[in-house]
Amino acid sequence: MESFGKLTLLLATLIVSAQCLTQSPPRIVKQPPTDELLFQVAVQQNENDKPFIIECEAEGEPAPKYRWIKNGKHFDWQAYDDRISQQPGRGTLVITSPRDEDVGQYQCFTENEWGIATSNSVFVRKAELNSFKEEQPITLTAEEGKPFKLTCNPPDGWPKPNVYWLIQNSDGGIKSINSSRMTLDPEGNLLFSNVTKADASDDFTYACSATSVFRNEYKLGNRVILQVVSGGVSASQNRHEPVAQYLSRNNEVALRGKKVEIYCIYGGTPLPQIRWSKEGGALPPERTTQGNYGKSLIIKHVKFEDQGIYSCEATNGIGAAKSHAVTLQVLAAPYFTVEPQIAHAAEGEEVTFECEASGVPIPQISWIYNGKPIEAAPPNPRRKVTPNKITIERLESKDTGNYGCNATNSLGYVYKDVYVNVLALPPEITEPPKDEATVDGKTVRLTCRVFGAPKPVVKWVKGGSELTGGRFKVLDSGDLEIGDVNFYDGGDYSCIATNKFGTVDAPGSLTVKEHTTIVHEPEDYEVAAGTSATFRCNAVADTSLKLTIDWLSNGQPLDFEAEPRYVRASDSSLTIAKTSELDSGTYTCVARTDLDEARAQATLVVQDVPNSPTLTTVSCNRRDASVQWNPMGDNRAPILRYTIQYNTSFTPDTWEVAFDSIPATDKAYTVAMSPWANYTFRVIAWNKIGPSLPSEHSDVCTTQPDVPSKNPDNVEGKGTEPDNLVISWTPMPEIEHNAPNFMYRVYWRKDIPGEQWQSREINKWENSSLMISNQPTYQRYRIKVVAINERGEANVSPKDAIGYSGEDVPTQAPKNFTLVQVTGSTSALLSWAAVSPESVRGNFKGYKIHTWTDREGESNPREIKIKGDSQRAVVDKFIPNTMNHARILVYNGRYNGPPSDTLSFETPEGVPGTVQSFDAFHMGSSALYLVWKRPEQPNGHLTGYRIYYQVVKGTKVGPLMEREPHITDPKQTRAKLAGLETGAKYRIHIRATTRAGEGKEYFIEMRTRGSVSSKPDPPKFKWHRLPSDNGLAAIKVVWLPNIEGKPGSHFYVRYRLKGEANFQKTNPEMAEDYIVVRGLRPGEVYEFLVVAVDGDYSSESELEEVETYSIEGPMIQAKENVATAGWFIGMMLAIAFLLLVLVIVCIIKRNRGGKYAVHEREAARGRNDYAEEPGGFHEYSQPLDSKSQGRGSMSSDPKQPPESDTDSMAEYGEGDTGRFTEDGSFIGQYGAGGNKRRPEEQSPSAMATYV
Repeated sequence: MESFGKLTLLLATLIVSAQCLTQSPPRIVKQPPTDELLFQVAVQQNENDKPFIIECEAEGEPAPKYRWIKNGKHFDWQAYDDRISQQPGRGTLVITSPRDEDVGQYQCFTENEWGIATSNSVFVRKAELNSFKEEQPITLTAEEGKPFKLTCNPPDGWPKPNVYWLIQNSDGGIKSINSSRMTLDPEGNLLFSNVTKADASDDFTYACSATSVFRNEYKLGNRVILQVVSGGVSASQNRHEPVAQYLSRNNEVALRGKKVEIYCIYGGTPLPQIRWSKEGGALPPERTTQGNYGKSLIIKHVKFEDQGIYSCEATNGIGAAKSHAVTLQVLAAPYFTVEPQIAHAAEGEEVTFECEASGVPIPQISWIYNGKPIEAAPPNPRRKVTPNKITIERLESKDTGNYGCNATNSLGYVYKDVYVNVLALPPEITEPPKDEATVDGKTVRLTCRVFGAPKPVVKWVKGGSELTGGRFKVLDSGDLEIGDVNFYDGGDYSCIATNKFGTVDAPGSLTVKEHTTIVHEPEDYEVAAGTSATFRCNAVADTSLKLTIDWLSNGQPLDFEAEPRYVRASDSSLTIAKTSELDSGTYTCVARTDLDEARAQATLVVQDVPNSPTLTTVSCNRRDASVQWNPMGDNRAPILRYTIQYNTSFTPDTWEVAFDSIPATDKAYTVAMSPWANYTFRVIAWNKIGPSLPSEHSDVCTTQPDVPSKNPDNVEGKGTEPDNLVISWTPMPEIEHNAPNFMYRVYWRKDIPGEQWQSREINKWENSSLMISNQPTYQRYRIKVVAINERGEANVSPKDAIGYSGEDVPTQAPKNFTLVQVTGSTSALLSWAAVSPESVRGNFKGYKIHTWTDREGESNPREIKIKGDSQRAVVDKFIPNTMNHARILVYNGRYNGPPSDTLSFETPEGVPGTVQSFDAFHMGSSALYLVWKRPEQPNGHLTGYRIYYQVVKGTKVGPLMEREPHITDPKQTRAKLAGLETGAKYRIHIRATTRAGEGKEYFIEMRTRGSVSSKPDPPKFKWHRLPSDNGLAAIKVVWLPNIEGKPGSHFYVRYRLKGEANFQKTNPEMAEDYIVVRGLRPGEVYEFLVVAVDGDYSSESELEEVETYSIEGPMIQAKENVATAGWFIGMMLAIAFLLLVLVIVCIIKRNRGGKYAVHEREAARGRNDYAEEPGGFHEYSQPLDSKSQGRGSMSSDPKQPPESDTDSMAEYGEGDTGRFTEDGSFIGQYGAGGNKRRPEEQSPSAMATYV
């Protein structure tokens, strides 16, 4: 097996070697150009030679030999010593020391035993650049603001030198010129669009430079010193319309594939702007640029469709726009439309060489065989020659040879040398398929290049099936072309090549991705100059491909760094700031991946105000003038109207509008003129962007004097003080005086029958008023003002005006200002008696009611105006639930009258206003956490809040539902709204409440979160101790959700005794934000934490220790009403019990022991209210209430002396206020001069009685 493997390897090597050495006629791979080849000759002794080469290199088997001809004759390069040599193994000539005699037409031939190949024929030419004529700098003078030209006379040279103008400083240094005002024309002249003072040659000269790019050298000459003189006008008036400086010929020629530049250079002040266009179509979008700041149009890689008429338009807002048209003709040197191809064929086959060429003029085609015209070739009956085709039938080995096709016209030639090689070889795949990728919808080509003789037949297989017809096409080259690719075309492919000597195959693959699509194309824009324009472009592509979006302007990529006005945003939109006319054009969005691209374009039209019109004639008549004008361009926005303005010698710096809306179709209008004035006119054009600059003003039109044609306007009379009348009017401007010596005559009289007119003359026309003193208060007058000049009074009668003298303060306050009824929390019905008309002393306007509260103060009351003569009104500006004060006064056109008496009354409690703010925050997927601020206007005592909610679906709102329970704590400003639908939109209402009812609502709309849950943020909480519950402690835990983050949807509490291992937990709280944990042992320390929950996720708070107080210890209790508190009731019962015991003790004390002689002594004092009863014990036999009644009767008897409060205590109490005698009688208050007992002498029983 090992020997067999070595043998196979050796055989394969021999086969490859044999193929590499397959016979082949020569094939030129490097050759001279078709036009010319330049060389440079050393002129000076110290100058180094500049070698050059004439290339010629070919392939073939056996290796070909080379020979050259020069000027049609054999060229023996060996005869030139060492100056000319040929590269080893190649035909390339190396000229190391060029001389003038090397100029000539050269052509290379390369041959072996199978054929002779012919190269291009090239003309070798010497490059040179002569010098300028020696001249001294010349001085030229230019006028500021006008165009100017500096002429250059460049030296001869080949190729034609490039000409530039430079600035040469006095020290010899040079710098280039780069200014939008300076342009170089094709003849080398420097054109100034307009000259400024900065262009003057202070310490430099302008110098013309001729440059040879090939020789890499330049020459200076034609130096100019430029002097700039002023035109004698200001900069604002130094304006000149566009004037042509250099224009391309009316008929220009461009060569296909080359560049052409059309010039349109205009001068003027301001700098003219150039707009380019093509008749009958758009400018070539991707191959057109503008040079020289828009003054030239450059078309790259010219095509036949570029032929046509190109126009430029120059405008600068002064004078008429200027235009120029250039007809461009496209010629073409010959180029192949069908090229002959190298042919490998087997004996007996047929081979065809095709050659077709185009050009303008039409080229002539000729054939070459082995270096000679086909006509000089040996005859071959199997070869058929036509102008565009050579066919050789039944090939034989001797038919191997070189054929060349040459197409020639007056502009040049194109030549290609090929061969036919008659072989016998098995198939070989020289370029196998690759792993390709493309996008759907495109056409893709899978490569498979084969070689063999006879030519192998190629077929393609995918998934075991041959691909033929329809979208699949096997090309002559062996490649597979698939049209309109779809995703099913992705996969592995196999290329199979077969001829009679064998079969060979090679694999490849194709990956199909989604094509790029622009989903939002840019839209066409029309914008006003100076504003911004934004183009938006959104695209989608295969997710595995990187998508980029670029922008083109008129086919050229935008340079965002060089032009800061172009801004590309993060969404790939393009914004052009501060647009100008030059920004008009086509903008293309290019969405590009590595595999494809999509394009969409939009047009930007930048519109500007019109050019100023041109006045053509102004015809002056006696009382009017006829004005005529011509429009001078609308700048892409149609003219909508015209305005005619005038000024006069009275106001030379002010332009007034004569007519503002003259139709755009009119070009003439008649304007009325006043007498005794000098008029000048101008015209302004308007489009949707705005007004143009005004036209030049007209010549002066003068009118003759006349009487005034009107009287002053706005005549009125009113007093500024109670005793005067001020007559005022609008002064008439000088244009209305109509003659010299203009003045006013003012008339007035009381509006009473029989009153005579009084008058006064006002000589100063600027005056606008006359004050007449010592007039009665608020008197009605008739007034008129007449205009007068030296020609007489106005020719129209003045109109009477009604006026009044001054007003005074009303003298009477409204009477009987009464509160009829309080109609609401903020309203009340008030009434009053009207004041007398005489007391108003002016124009009666009505009444003013002032109202205020004690808190606001009287100094800044609210004011309610009551129009007319009403005597009652409902006022709704009162403050609810407070004491309101009000007063009323009358007022006239100038003064308030005295106020009435002040009313004071209380308004009932009202419903509150809206809450100040209301927000909702997500709590999980089905709850919202509501937060609000109490109303700014509670209008009473808040009692709580009501919350309602509705489901919102589209524009429909569901039924109103109320949150339960109601919020009864007015201090509460947060609540949880639970049990909502997931992902639903809700309208949530809140109303504050007082005892008067629910207030105004405040609502918001909020959508609950979707059903996706997330882990809540760690919660926080606070706690309070509650009163004991059956001997056990209770803790209120309040959850503090993180409304700015992820609070969760609900919570529960975990707790344990400190030191224990296991936690207890409460039930989840779904509706509120607090939980009361009951049944805790008093006097213990617990550990609490809160768990926030959202779906399957939960988060715990930090652990916090909570100490429960013992029952005797302090505890936080709810504030109780004293009247219902248990301790208070118990104390009252104890006091009642002690009083009962006291009464019983008194009765017992009263009835114990012997009889005292108190009764007799009291009877002696006149007390006889004790009835005699049998059985003794007279003093203590009466019931207690009888004694009370007895004392009452005594106290009501005026004859009885008064009895002190201590008497009853002595009678019924056990202690006394005086002293006892030995027999037990009182000597205290009843004894003369008895002193009260000192406190330290009180007995224990007395102390007990007073408890």
